[in-house]
Amino acid sequence: MDWKIPKFKSGKPLRWEFLVPPGSAKETEILLSQIVSDPFLPRNHTPEFKVFPEKFVLEKTNFRQALEVLVRIPWIRDFRLNLGKFPLDEKFNFSGLIESLRENEILPEGWGINFHPQVRGRKEISREELYSFWEESYSSFGDPESKNTELNALALGDNIILSLSLAGAPIFQRGNFKPLSKSAPVREDTAAFLLYLLKKNMQEPDAVFVPFAGSGTFIWESAFSLFKLGFPHLDRNYMFQEMKEFPAPSWEFLKRKIGPEEVSKKFTFWYNDSEPEVFSYLNERKEEYQKFIKQFSLSPENRFIGKEGDFFSLSPKEVWESAGKPQKIWMPLNPPYGLRIQKGSDLGLYKRIAETLKTWWELPCEVSGFVLCPDEETWSAFLKGIQSKLQTVHITHGGLDLRVVYF
Repeated sequence: MDWKIPKFKSGKPLRWEFLVPPGSAKETEILLSQIVSDPFLPRNHTPEFKVFPEKFVLEKTNFRQALEVLVRIPWIRDFRLNLGKFPLDEKFNFSGLIESLRENEILPEGWGINFHPQVRGRKEISREELYSFWEESYSSFGDPESKNTELNALALGDNIILSLSLAGAPIFQRGNFKPLSKSAPVREDTAAFLLYLLKKNMQEPDAVFVPFAGSGTFIWESAFSLFKLGFPHLDRNYMFQEMKEFPAPSWEFLKRKIGPEEVSKKFTFWYNDSEPEVFSYLNERKEEYQKFIKQFSLSPENRFIGKEGDFFSLSPKEVWESAGKPQKIWMPLNPPYGLRIQKGSDLGLYKRIAETLKTWWELPCEVSGFVLCPDEETWSAFLKGIQSKLQTVHITHGGLDLRVVYF
């Protein structure tokens, strides 16, 4: 098939897709409007955008402008270049596509492709049939051990829309840490979004307390947020950095622009978990994270304090004093599934969380945070226990609709 894909040029206005967590569309649109009206980089034209429930599209936007948006929105899951819309007829096949992507300097040498088919509003073809089309042309293409990125193919009506991820490995993966086998953590991009909302409620905390820390996602994402670090500062490379037209000077400028300030405020991060295996994992992650942040101009007085044991049995006053009596505290709460089902019901746990929070509120400090509720019953139990009207945000995690209550 003759794939007419134009040669990639960094200054050419193109169409880009950015995936975001379900439930973040409203805040994404607000932040996008701010970025478009107050850009970091000079521009010759103004980008246009459309926001959908789980993604947004930038149009009339060049590579540098797209990278600025990528850097400034911390909850982006994937960054894609729209390759175009092509007729899906009896003559359609994928033969020659990869060669065209290489020839036009979109897919760098050394990178393979993972094919991801989707079908919407079309009954004549299935995902399996789309995949078979791909296999006919590229059954032996790619090496599982090599670097790969994703090609998304959406069959829509009489056409197929192709988008290529320019990230390679998912952007939300923050490091090379081995996952905790018994955990099902909130993804980093979702955590970043929830913490962004928390930062609007309390802009300058002195400390972050993370009960039921699990794999520690909310610890490290809180640190990223408060240290003003983003995924560009991680020790990893992305496919777009290997593209011939990659604007390295602009990228370095953006990293400095969003990065930590020379004189940084000090923070205390306190975390807790009752399972020895989980707590040991948290401490290993802490050591790795502290090594990572040493390369930045952060306060040497930042502290990470771990406490093994049952959060409900710990004295709020003693925990607060051990952390240096901070005046403003973030407290993200994500009760683990194992603890929730120990007695056959989530409701008692969420009532207990509400009662414990009231004790924390008696301390001479401000505590602001959120609690993730897996269903309407737990959400209702928490609100009844807290006896106060609070903001609720709806998100999706692992296919489940969660209610996040901010306090």
